[in-house]
Amino acid sequence: MECAGVPMADRTFSDDAPLADFAVRRRRLLLATGAITLTGALAPRLLAGPREQVAADRSASRPVDRRAAPHRAATPPAPAYPLDRPLYYVDDAFRSIALTIDDGPDPVYTPQVLQVLESYGVTATFSMIGLHVAAYPQLAQAVAEAGHQIANHTWNHVNLAGMPAHRVHSEIELASQVIHEAIGMQPGLFRAPYGAWSPAVIRQCERMRMVPLDWSVDPRDWAQPGTSSIIRTIMRTTQPGSIILEHDGGGNRSETVAALRVVLPRLLREGYHFVTP
Repeated sequence: MECAGVPMADRTFSDDAPLADFAVRRRRLLLATGAITLTGALAPRLLAGPREQVAADRSASRPVDRRAAPHRAATPPAPAYPLDRPLYYVDDAFRSIALTIDDGPDPVYTPQVLQVLESYGVTATFSMIGLHVAAYPQLAQAVAEAGHQIANHTWNHVNLAGMPAHRVHSEIELASQVIHEAIGMQPGLFRAPYGAWSPAVIRQCERMRMVPLDWSVDPRDWAQPGTSSIIRTIMRTTQPGSIILEHDGGGNRSETVAALRVVLPRLLREGYHFVTP
């Protein structure tokens, strides 16, 4: 039991002391200590126990670190956008951007792309064609084991716009099946070939719990415009939140590999952080 903030150990009265004497001594003690009251800022300190008091004192004396918390790209926040339309941008906090690699896996260029990404510590999303995953499951495994994300890019890279729902379903479902067989996980992203979306495609994504993924930066590397053209387009059009489209399959991708060796360190020097959608 405690009285008016005075610890029990500090009270000097005996069991046989008259009650009146104790009352007089108590009043004198209160006067001597300035009649401490439990009001204002003192109340929390006086009511707190010893551990709470020490913690409060340390907190009050500790300097406030006003620096922003570091961004952890490995654990991006859950998507906060509606899934009834494709995703063209990622959250631009901390100058975040996303790199996507389409049309693989390819036995020639996928390993080269993986090597470049590893060199600069960049994580990307690989949109894979089911037919290619079935042919090269070990490459899909290598991509996943390197920490990259794998998206469904249909079974045979067909234009889904205008297709009946059952064809849309089979193209997407078959690709997810072979991806799951190769890496042990269902893809959580879907990219429509040619960026051709339709209500049937969006509905299928919803049924399979996949985020429809598009892009906002297209250097047209698939057309082999030259390494310098790919570099120039990426550097001129990338901004915080951009999703960059590149390819590791579907043809000769040596220009893409060469361009990545240039743009990745440049983008990192400009303060961009690579994330996965």
